[in-house]
Order: sequence, then structure tokens, then C-alpha cells
Amino acid sequence: MANEEEVDYEDLTSMRLDEEELQKLLDAGGECIFNWTTKDGYPVGVVVAFLYRDGKFWTTCAEQRKRVPALRKRAQSAIVINSNGKTASFKGDSIVHANGDEGFDELKSWFYPTLSGTTADPEDEYKQAFAKFLDSPHRVIIETEANLVVAFDAVKFRAFTNEAIAAGHAG
Repeated sequence: MANEEEVDYEDLTSMRLDEEELQKLLDAGGECIFNWTTKDGYPVGVVVAFLYRDGKFWTTCAEQRKRVPALRKRAQSAIVINSNGKTASFKGDSIVHANGDEGFDELKSWFYPTLSGTTADPEDEYKQAFAKFLDSPHRVIIETEANLVVAFDAVKFRAFTNEAIAAGHAG
């Protein structure tokens, strides 16, 4: 490590996730916090399941959820992933795809099986039932472009912070 006097304990650039760590976080799928804005400009977020494919996030909800008309008016949104101390925040514009839209049948033909897990385990009865549950007439699929804002490793940060405290550089 560099001389203590040369260490900038305010510089957290070394806490970033590298490309491999970020890709693992994205490929794992799971849950994210999906954020949008209300008509009054306030940010709102909910925890939803996501898939990451072709550089985009894919989520779903019932068309009646408040985020659907909000996103149709204001496409700007954000996604935050947090797993095992690794976090990544993204911003982008979202597109709401609904039954009757051009290409929706093709989209749901890969999205629902992948999200439900039937692509990986086609014989699992629960996963089959979940895939059928997803395929309802008033369900939408939300596509969000992935523009990375920050990717951070809290495990590295804790070690860095403990080192700073031990060196007497807190505060």
C-alpha cells in the first residue's frame, strides 16, 4: 500500500465493481428496485424481479400498476441491484410493452419462460404454473435500457474503512 500520507480516504474509485463482477451481478438476475417519477416529480421505487438481456433490463407487472401510466408519460427510470454487498445503479428510458402491441407475442414467448424458470427446468410444475400466471391479458413487460451510473463493492469499502479507522484517518 502507498504511504499513509498519500492515501486519499475520500477517493472511493477503487471500490467500483470491475467488469467481471458487474456482469456476474447482472447475469444472476433476481430482484431489483425499479424507480420512476410521479406526476409531481417525486421518485418512487418498488422491488421487482428482473432479467438482464441484450444490454437491457426486463421487468413485468399488471397494467393497472401506477408505474405503467407514469412510464408512458415519463420514460425516465432507474434500476438498483443489490446482492451480497455488490450494488449497481442504472438509469435509462423505459418502454412499456402490452398485449396487442406489435412484437408482444414474440417478447413474451422468451420472457415469461425465462422469468418463471421453465426455460431452465421445463418439467417443474410450480414453474409451469407461474409461467401461465404471468401470461395474463393485462400484464405488461417493461424494457429499460441499461446506462450504468455507479457499481460499488461494499465489501471492499468495509475493508478500506477499517483500514482508515485503524490508521487514525476517521473524521
